[in-house]
Amino acid sequence: SDAKDEKPVKPQPRDERLPSLSILANDSASARMDERTINQTAGMIMKTLSEFGIPATVTGYRVGPVVTQFAVQPGFIKKPGTHEDDPQLMKVRVAQIASLEKDLTLALSAERLRIEAPVPGKNYVGIEVPNSRTSTVRLRPILETEQFHKVNAPLAIALGRDVSGQPLVADLARMPHILIAGATGSGKSVCITSIAACLAMNNSPED
Repeated sequence: SDAKDEKPVKPQPRDERLPSLSILANDSASARMDERTINQTAGMIMKTLSEFGIPATVTGYRVGPVVTQFAVQPGFIKKPGTHEDDPQLMKVRVAQIASLEKDLTLALSAERLRIEAPVPGKNYVGIEVPNSRTSTVRLRPILETEQFHKVNAPLAIALGRDVSGQPLVADLARMPHILIAGATGSGKSVCITSIAACLAMNNSPED
């Protein structure tokens, strides 16, 4: 389901000692990828893989605030059998698709590209392509979701949205260690500030 459909079942009661969520900025209009751009990108992914002798099909996509993940199903390559009229079909190896990351980045004119090969628990390879227009992920809408309230812990933190645009939340108390890493400008300081804001918004000054 889309991120815009995730309203909590009912407004959650807040302790009067806690700051009001109204002090946080609310969601601005999110920039959605249009169907035509998505189909063009999917076609370009299949065309590029095909040019390198890798048959594959884009079977779906998930639009997030910053990237769109395309589900790529590896196809089959004909392998000569023992008899000339008996070719065997051999599935494309996942590593073959992953090795073309730079070629796909060039073909799609993307700044960067990430290949998840395979997506855990799925039977496809995920190719994440940056959106032409990104959406700002705000803290308040995530704090208002049912997913955040289900954590039901004083050290519940909002980490952002996943590749589908769904809220990503966690309980800091369940993490004996946490490592926040990334390139310059990727949002490490914003992440730490968001964690501190979550703790301040959901715990009284005494706590």
